[in-house]
Amino acid sequence: MRFVERSGAAGYHARSIDLVCSRPQPNFHVPDKPEMPAKDNPTPLDEIPPASPARLQLRNITKTFGATKALEGVNLEISAGEVHAIIGENGAGKSTLMKVLSGACDPDDGEVILDGVPLHSSNPRQSLTRGIAMIYQELNLAPDLSVAENIVLGDAPRRWGWMINHGRQREIATAALNQLQCNDIDVDARVGTLSIAAQQMVEIARAVRSDNLKVLILDEPTSSLTRVDSEHLFQVIDRLRRRGVSIVYISHFLEECSRIADRFTVLRDGRSVGTGELLKQGSAPESTDENNDGVPMAEIVQMMVGRDVSDLYPDWSHDLGEPILHTSIQGQALTLHRGEILGLAGLIGAGRTEWVRGIFGLDSLPEGTVEVVSESNTRPARDRQPRSSWQHDAMGMVSEDRKNEGLLLDRSLTENLTLTRPQANRWGILNDGKLRESTESLMTRLRVKAASPDQAIGDLSGGNQQKIAVGRLLHHQCEILLLDEPTRGIDIGSKQTIYDVIGELAASGKAVLMVSSYLPELLGVCDTIAVMSRGRMMDVRPRGEWTEESLLSTAVGQTAAGSTSQAADDG
Repeated sequence: MRFVERSGAAGYHARSIDLVCSRPQPNFHVPDKPEMPAKDNPTPLDEIPPASPARLQLRNITKTFGATKALEGVNLEISAGEVHAIIGENGAGKSTLMKVLSGACDPDDGEVILDGVPLHSSNPRQSLTRGIAMIYQELNLAPDLSVAENIVLGDAPRRWGWMINHGRQREIATAALNQLQCNDIDVDARVGTLSIAAQQMVEIARAVRSDNLKVLILDEPTSSLTRVDSEHLFQVIDRLRRRGVSIVYISHFLEECSRIADRFTVLRDGRSVGTGELLKQGSAPESTDENNDGVPMAEIVQMMVGRDVSDLYPDWSHDLGEPILHTSIQGQALTLHRGEILGLAGLIGAGRTEWVRGIFGLDSLPEGTVEVVSESNTRPARDRQPRSSWQHDAMGMVSEDRKNEGLLLDRSLTENLTLTRPQANRWGILNDGKLRESTESLMTRLRVKAASPDQAIGDLSGGNQQKIAVGRLLHHQCEILLLDEPTRGIDIGSKQTIYDVIGELAASGKAVLMVSSYLPELLGVCDTIAVMSRGRMMDVRPRGEWTEESLLSTAVGQTAAGSTSQAADDG
């Protein structure tokens, strides 16, 4: 194993460590691997072994936006046929680095080298021609066009130089999808009618339709996928790896990186602070092969955040108090207590989000009631309103759709934090000094990285935006907090901050109802976990009575024998 530490990463240990000086170095160590002979005709994906090393090199990449140095002396090396994970907190520089690599922006200093040839000023189309393609987290597809039209978009085959050859277009699209073993996708279907997973395969097919593909960049590719769809994506990545394509894989799911990636590079504050090999999931722990000796995950996390996060799920001492919220929807009951963290588990489409939105009043629910005990305030679920939840029930919500529902992206941090509880003087005029003071206090408490409270929140990383969304509930002094996927798509440092806040709130007697699709998070944070399936509350148990396996089996409708669920009994 080779594990490199750079400036600021002191204190990490591995069996074999090469120390480098504090300034990034332009020279790279290239492993000794035989070159793969060139072939005139492409070989089937599953027959090609991993190709030669040093497919891609980034040397001393620096990029500045105004006074902000987004990247500073970043080095990166990726071999042909390698899956390389880029790991870092939100705001670490991952997105900017990928924009440089994909041709979306030019570096101020440094160079990108592909197959030994430096790449100069370019744009995404030129990068694609050179063999570098990027699949963004927000997919770039034309929803009203067909699958085939999307796959050949911008390079459609033509007859006589002007008429689109629709037959050839379908042939190209079918061949590209066949490479990914996605034969079940109809090339004539409108892309907008496909699932997110199928749309992602269409975009990958657009990249692999050319035999010239050398580097594929995947940005948070599983953030909106089910476990089954993620497994299919991993199989596709493995086939591309066998073809000799280099994969740059960006994800906040570290266990996912450990499974799919060969090596990793950690970015922090715009610098590359470490690189090394990852232990493949499924490798025998007793193996003596040093190639199986990956860098421990705890050290990777410490590199990311610059501090020890061994206690990712903090153990805040708290006791469950009196009931504060009763819900009964179509005969299915759920009770939330003071000081309780209640998790809602289930598959996508199980009805968890609809349940929480109905409690808050964003959406109408079927027949039932929502009772906030502290106010003796019982209302039909269909008649609830968000304004009443905020003002009368001391109830706040963080939406899973942060950009469209949770925040005003063009407004300042102060405006977003204090929106639901503005502080005014006795004449009704907003007290800007108090608002700013409250914002600065919460920014410190939540470790928000921003230039000032006046900065537009849309300029912040996703993790810092989410901290502000949660901070609004703290500023409002909510007694009941409804959190819908509060850590989706954010970095591990931001996750730890939010977990700390949740634990602190429970310890102070607040009640938290949290929806999450990440089972380790539910098992690590919650006191009680309820599981929904197809719109029904299947089971409610204390955390200690659940495992990942039992949560998943219940989520697919297999309720365990002897269930103690009141919801299941009531149904």
